[in-house]
Amino acid sequence: MSYTAPTPVASGTTFAQFQAGGASGHLEKLIAAQGATSAPSSAPTLAASGSGNTLAAATYYVVITESNGFGETTQSPASASQVVSSGQQLTVAFPSLQPGNLSRNVYLGTVSAGPFTLYATGITTATYNCTVVAPTNSYAVNAPTINTTGLIYTDANGNTNNKTLELIRSAKDGNFQDLYRFLRQTIEEFNSGQPTSWQGKMTKLRQAHAAIAILDKLCSEMGMLMDANAGTLYLAPVGPGLQRQYRGWP
Repeated sequence: MSYTAPTPVASGTTFAQFQAGGASGHLEKLIAAQGATSAPSSAPTLAASGSGNTLAAATYYVVITESNGFGETTQSPASASQVVSSGQQLTVAFPSLQPGNLSRNVYLGTVSAGPFTLYATGITTATYNCTVVAPTNSYAVNAPTINTTGLIYTDANGNTNNKTLELIRSAKDGNFQDLYRFLRQTIEEFNSGQPTSWQGKMTKLRQAHAAIAILDKLCSEMGMLMDANAGTLYLAPVGPGLQRQYRGWP
């Protein structure tokens, strides 16, 4: 398993827009740029080969999802069946990533209609070899039915989930400690062994990480704009015989 960090889309903010809107206006443009990404529309292809592996012998089907680091798409169409004999590995070849997505997750099943359970995450290569026994512990979760790659989405119960956006806006309003408390509580609950789902904890971690990543992107973009538009200092009169230093731009 491999964790995919959220990578925010650039806001496209110009220097004039930055001057007009300041940090808050720039942040709102950055928020608006973070749209949900698409699920893979093509099925992966499978092959079996090799020896000495521990993946159980069976007839397998595979679906994949993709991630932009903020969340996970819904699943692709199911692959064609592939028989894996004792000792063989199952090689999964992927279609190209959808725009904005960074990695893939693999779900295995033994029936074409599923269920499919998580086998590997964070894959960035064009193929992946399934060589070991499929997990039966916390990782063994089903493929998602909800696309969670946007800052706002509706969950399986019909509830609107906008926690990432809530954390960003809280920080914007001067309550940055709310973001850190949320992150700290998520980690403390995991480390203390509370019987909450691995998937639920990963969702909360991603929500905190996404909020922090967007704030980091905000600083990076503002820094580049300021660096490229340094301006010049000049003196201007502010009263009889008095002058004050200002920064100006052409």
